[in-house]
Parts: sequence; structure tokens; C-alpha cells
Amino acid sequence: MNDGLHFVPTTGTFADVILPVAAPKAYTYYVDEEHLEEVKFGVRVEVQFGKNKLYSGLVSRVHRESPDSHTPKAIISVLDDEPIVNETQLQLWVWMADYYACTIGEVMNAALPANLKLSSETRVCIAPDFDEDLSELTEREFLVTEALMLQKELMIEDIRKILGIFTVYPVIDSLLELGILYLKEEMQEKYRPRIERYVRLAIPYRNQEDQLAEAFSLLSRSNKQIETLMAYIQLERGGHEVTRKALQTAADADSGLLRAIASKGVFELYEREVSRIDVYGRDLNAISPLSGQQVTALTELSERFRERDVVLLHGVTGSGKTRVFIEIIQAAIERGEQVMYLLPEIALTTQIVARLKKLFGDKISVYHSKLNNNERVEVYRSAAAGTPVLLGARSTVFLPFKNLKWIIVDEEHDPSYKQQDPSPRYNGRDAAIYLAHLWQAKVLL
Repeated sequence: MNDGLHFVPTTGTFADVILPVAAPKAYTYYVDEEHLEEVKFGVRVEVQFGKNKLYSGLVSRVHRESPDSHTPKAIISVLDDEPIVNETQLQLWVWMADYYACTIGEVMNAALPANLKLSSETRVCIAPDFDEDLSELTEREFLVTEALMLQKELMIEDIRKILGIFTVYPVIDSLLELGILYLKEEMQEKYRPRIERYVRLAIPYRNQEDQLAEAFSLLSRSNKQIETLMAYIQLERGGHEVTRKALQTAADADSGLLRAIASKGVFELYEREVSRIDVYGRDLNAISPLSGQQVTALTELSERFRERDVVLLHGVTGSGKTRVFIEIIQAAIERGEQVMYLLPEIALTTQIVARLKKLFGDKISVYHSKLNNNERVEVYRSAAAGTPVLLGARSTVFLPFKNLKWIIVDEEHDPSYKQQDPSPRYNGRDAAIYLAHLWQAKVLL
């Protein structure tokens, strides 16, 4: 077996890599010719640290400065096509490591969802609701999935032996993305698939009822195929996309039957990424009119924000502060800006979360500890894609924002904003204020 590790020359291209451990600094690795085009700031790379341990680290700098003290090891593989962090995030990490007297690796460990931090100690399991469809997997993905279907869990070393290769992180990363496996630590957490499988009429039958007679004619030799097509037509009348599962249930059909109909050019089978996060209806609740006191508060806030970047709004519970927040969020969305709304404890504020979800629909994502790792990765990526409102507990400050211009810290005095253990032992409110400084954003406490 090729162990994938070799020592390299002291000239060429190098990358500083942050590891999710309590290491005092980023470590320098050699970039061989195979990975020159792929290695860039913000992508994850597979590297060896110490004698035997492997980690997915984060590239913080690419350069041509050879380390004087040692001959660097080579990067084993590259896990991302595009950066998963931005420059502003890294500036926040550096500040937190300095201000809270910890290492940048400890900040990285707190900042990234677990699915983005593979290590040689990682244990993986098969997803409990995996539908056992192996038809579209690569050979290596197939082998790992088949092994996991027979065993409860596998370690990284087990997967290396199964595949006969040293570099297995890209395969694991792909299977995590597909929702086929998940990390052992998620064992007790609810899991939802990332991919939904659908069926629709193929062209020219789609949206052309006069062509359906031809479709029925093509299926005339099989009563079961005719029944399945009729069941599809009934489901489609509901006005929603038809899932393969719903059609199989309605027609008492299996996936092989659907593929047979597709092979005759009547059905088209397709997949689409769907959100793991709770979906709220698109009908947004009407916003209640502002009271005189709320209008006054908004006017005064507007005046104060012309002079300073951080302003405190004081009001007792039930005084209508949330309605003021809603007005600020609405205006920010209309300007194409992002808002971070911090709450001390998501579990204690479900009514506020539900209210904002109903008002802003898919313009808001929620980030907190109750999400499983797949859901956290999804919200993490939605922040980078520009989702207008990111609402959550203190760890929301670590998301990769795209255009952050407003931060609301509700109940800013609450001790829950302080993380006591493990390191970094940070105050989410203070970190949010520094993050606003980096983005030149406004903070409402």
C-alpha cells in the first residue's frame, strides 16, 4: 500500500496549515506539483501531524519560504474546490487566539462544524435512513458504504485497509456530503437526508396533456407501468414535485419499475438538494404596526448610528424590542445586507425564532448546538452564499458571512454569551463587536 507520505526538497511552494488542535501556530507543508493548482487560501487539506496522526487542516497562506528548522512533509490531498473560510474569518480567529490567550487551532476547532474537521480518530457510521441505493456511487464510495452496511462503525484506518490506499479523506468527505454516513458523535442526534429523489414526466409529455396517450401506449404491455403512470398523474395534480418515495407508495411500485418506465422515455428521474433545516411556509405573517414608542426608538437609534457603530437599546421584557429588531432586519434585507441576530440560548427563545421564521421565511437560517453536523454544514454554507439573516447562539460569530452589515445582540448582558469550557473561553458579545469592526458593520446591543 502506498502510504502517500514522503519527504521533499526545501525549495518550491509551501503552505501554512492551521490544525484543529491546541497547536501554538500554523505548520508549514510542502505543496507538490500534483496539488499546485488546488492549494489556496481557505481550503482544507489532508496532512500528517506527528508520527501517525492525520488531520484535515486549513490553508492560511501559500508561499515560497522554506522553513529553516525542519524539512516539511507534503500535503497528502486537497478536500475542497473552493475556500470554506474567508479572510475576515481568519482575522477574527487571530484576534480571538490573542485576546483570549489560546491557540488558533483551538479557535478553528470551535469555529468549524465537525464534518469539516476529519482526523485519524474519526469514526463513521451508516445513516439510519439510508435507502441502500448504491447505483450512483463511485467504486470507492460503494466499497466503503457496503462495509458500513455490514458493520456498525468504521475508523479511518479500517477504511484505508478496505480501499488499499492511504488517502481516504476525499471519499469520506463525499459520503458525508451525500448523507450516506455520519460521524459517530452524532449517534443520538436526529439525521435528515440532504438529497431528495424525484420523478417527473419526460419531454414531450411534460405539460402537454395531448401527448399523454402516446405515453400510455408505450407502457401498454405492462398493467403495472400503466397503474404507476396513472398514480403519478394523480400526485402531480397536487401542484408539488413528486418524490420517488411518494410514487412508489401510491403505486405499490419499486425503484426498478420506475427505472423501467424512465428507460422508455416516459419518466425522468432526477435528484435535488433539499434543506435539512425546518421549512416554514412561504406565506409571511403580516407585521403589526409600530407603536409610538417603537417609532421613537427607531428614530433615536438612527440618529445614534450616524455617530457611532455600537448602540445600546434598553427596554424591559415585553416592551416591544423585537418589533424594533424586525424593522431593522427588514430594511437591511431590502438593501441586500446580511444581519446576524444573536440570542443567549436558542432553546429558551423558540417563540422568537418561530416568529422570525414566519416573517422572513427562507431568508433566515438558524445556527445552534441542537443542529446535527450535516445541518450545521448546511447553515455554514448558506451564510457564505449570502443568506440575509443568520440567527443563533454565540457560535454564530464563526459563520463565513458574505456581506455582514448589522449585528443584533439580544439580552446582551446574559452570561450565556460567555463560553466557560473548552477553550477558547470567549464572550460572544465581545467577539461580535470585533467582527462588526472587521466588516464595518453596526451593532445593536
